[in-house]
Amino acid sequence: MQTKFLNAIKGHSWRYFLAVGAIALIYYAASQFAIATLTLSTEIYPMWPAAGVAQVALLLFGRQLWPGIAIGGFLFSMSVPSANIGAALISAGARTLQAWTGTYLLQRINFSAGLDRLKDVLGIVGLAALGSTLINSTIGSIVVCLSLSDWSNFGTIWGSWWVGDALGILLVAPLLLTWQKLPKLPTHHPQKMVERGIWLLLLLAVGWLVFCSRTRAAYARYPLEYLPFPLVVWAAFRFGQRYTALSNFILCGFAIWGIARGSGPFLKHSSSIPQALLSLQAFIAVIAVTGLVLAATVAERHQAEASLRASEASLANAQRIAQLGNWDLDRNTQQLRWSEEIYRILGQQPGTFQPSLEAFLQYVHPEDRELVKTSIEAALFQQQPYIIDYRLVLPDGSQRTVCEQAAVNSLYITSTVQDITDRKRAEAALRASEERFSKAFHASPVGISICTLTDARFLDANDSFLRSLGWLRHEFIGRTPSDLGMWVNSEDGRRLAQMLEAQNSIGNQEIKIRTKAGEVRDWLLSGELIDLGSTQCVLIMTSDITERLRSEEFRRAALTAEAANRSKSIFLANMSHELRTPLNAIIGYSELLQEDARELGAEEFIDDLQKINTAGQHLLALIKDILDFSKIEAGRIDLHVETFTILNLVEEVVATIAPMADKNSNILEIQCPEDIGSIQTDLTKLRQSLLNLLSNASKFTCSGTITFTVTRWAETPAETAKRRKQLGASRGGGQADNSSSAWSSSQDWIVFTVKDTGIGMSPEQLARIFDPFTQADSSTTKKYGGTGLGLTITKKFCEMMGGDITAFSELEKGSTFTIWLPAILNETSIFTEKSEK
Repeated sequence: MQTKFLNAIKGHSWRYFLAVGAIALIYYAASQFAIATLTLSTEIYPMWPAAGVAQVALLLFGRQLWPGIAIGGFLFSMSVPSANIGAALISAGARTLQAWTGTYLLQRINFSAGLDRLKDVLGIVGLAALGSTLINSTIGSIVVCLSLSDWSNFGTIWGSWWVGDALGILLVAPLLLTWQKLPKLPTHHPQKMVERGIWLLLLLAVGWLVFCSRTRAAYARYPLEYLPFPLVVWAAFRFGQRYTALSNFILCGFAIWGIARGSGPFLKHSSSIPQALLSLQAFIAVIAVTGLVLAATVAERHQAEASLRASEASLANAQRIAQLGNWDLDRNTQQLRWSEEIYRILGQQPGTFQPSLEAFLQYVHPEDRELVKTSIEAALFQQQPYIIDYRLVLPDGSQRTVCEQAAVNSLYITSTVQDITDRKRAEAALRASEERFSKAFHASPVGISICTLTDARFLDANDSFLRSLGWLRHEFIGRTPSDLGMWVNSEDGRRLAQMLEAQNSIGNQEIKIRTKAGEVRDWLLSGELIDLGSTQCVLIMTSDITERLRSEEFRRAALTAEAANRSKSIFLANMSHELRTPLNAIIGYSELLQEDARELGAEEFIDDLQKINTAGQHLLALIKDILDFSKIEAGRIDLHVETFTILNLVEEVVATIAPMADKNSNILEIQCPEDIGSIQTDLTKLRQSLLNLLSNASKFTCSGTITFTVTRWAETPAETAKRRKQLGASRGGGQADNSSSAWSSSQDWIVFTVKDTGIGMSPEQLARIFDPFTQADSSTTKKYGGTGLGLTITKKFCEMMGGDITAFSELEKGSTFTIWLPAILNETSIFTEKSEK
């Protein structure tokens, strides 16, 4: 309880405290009201309404509001003269525990606040009024006796306390529970309002007459105290639990008022007020419990009747939906009863005529009438049940087919009649559909077969399916694909079975099948699950697509070749017209400007103009090489070998590429020893290869670092043997290649490395970076431009010069390209490269 209390404080905040305060105030007010108005004798109260208030508060708003009862009880106890804090705390705890226990016990039985069930009434009487009140009466009596140090009146105090709390719960709790929501005015039934008004007036009049009147009628010998009972019964039967609780409360109020003013029937046979109060309490208890029990019983009966009506309506709806009627025939009296649906099946409105066998037979088709009559007579006289189908002729001339099923016992014949016209039509349509399917199955040009789902054993196949495999029907039926050796790949069978299990169908799967003659054919296969009787099977449909696939392959190859050829032609044409013309103009103007600069003595411009001329010449040579790409592929490109200083080449390349690096705010680092020496190779192709790598690094790097490193590497004999082995394996021979002296002997190698911190490449992009007419992806082409031939030409040039190029890259981290070239490329290697091409 403490945990719930803390959760309530945390979850509801001010609303919780407001509710606690309201309950405490109401409980305190109810207690003070009892003290002020219900005190008929010294510390004796006919009822204690605060007990009912506490019980209702926890029932409606939750047991977590128990502090409200405790606070209200404590404040009331402290308001009593000669009260002390200890006794007040114990008394408040007892009152709270009583209400909490009563609520807990009622919630355990799924108590309903409407008191419409007998279980709810017995619960509030037994568990709350009679049970939980033992707590407060016992603890309170003990506290009183301890404070007075007198135990002689313990029984009297305990009894009056217990009865007061019990009556407070019996009278107040039902009233508050049933009237927590005001009833809706019966605007459509004004007679009910009139009846309730008359009842209320009579109740007030009788209550006053019996309990409060000081005329002689109050002291007559007649037992007038029983006069209100008919009004309580009236409320229970006609108005329900709400007005029954109201009548109990009103009569209790009149009875207490009567004793207070010295009148009423309870003073006739009592010599003192306590005895009269005891009679009053007994009367209140009897009339309250009787009224509540009677009202609950009536409510349960109404609920049962409503449930029965709902069940009958549901049954009628079900019969109407299913077009199913029923009739019962009493075998002794020959009395026949049937449901409304029988009328509808006969095409009549319910109640049009009295049910009878003769009337029913008039609607039976003349050809079926004797069957129906004979079946009913056999059931009537020989107790034989039957199930028959027959036709009915409706008043509009239409015919309906019904199925009648009758059961017979010693007293009744019970039969159901269901309209099965639509079902019969569906069955006829199904039979026609099956016939059409059978014709289509055998005549279809598509191969169709049926096999079992469990073991894939063929049950049937059409002629197209058998012809595509080359099997005869008697050789095929009853065998499985494995028996027939159909699977070229055994995994296909397992894959199709898994697909069928997961999706209940197979859609357009390409598989390879082996025919009886051993030929491998391509099939397009689909499958659906079907039921044949009690066996689950698979309907298989196949098409032979072998020739189509072959023609498609040829067509795709031709289209690819044509597209490649067109792309190459368009590319070469564009390069020739779009680049050569402006480059020639640039080169020509740079030469003219150099002459003018010399004539004008502007020597400071000559060097820059020379660089422009040199770069233009180089670019023109590059375009020429691109246009001759087809010659490279054909192996007819010339290699011009010369010996030159590597350092001069590096300075020339760096001077050309520096502006491009600066344009993207890159740092260009050159690492080349001054004593690097010379190299014997094709200067133009090496320069073009280095410019390709450095321009790519500058283009794909922004605000980064580009490192150009040149080193000389002396190869050991072991490294030479390893390289020769790798070369032989890469060329398909599996042995070392001895045809090139550049590759077969140990020598010095010049290694050119270009490393950048640019965008890098993924493994997929890196795998195709040397393919012609490609870049990393289409987005790279759009953003950075280029033809996609640079790295392809560079790799071809390196191979022609007796070396190779490798690439390493990580996405978003940069790339590293490395060129290995022999320091000396002799004529033998040149001749070998040409012959290999």
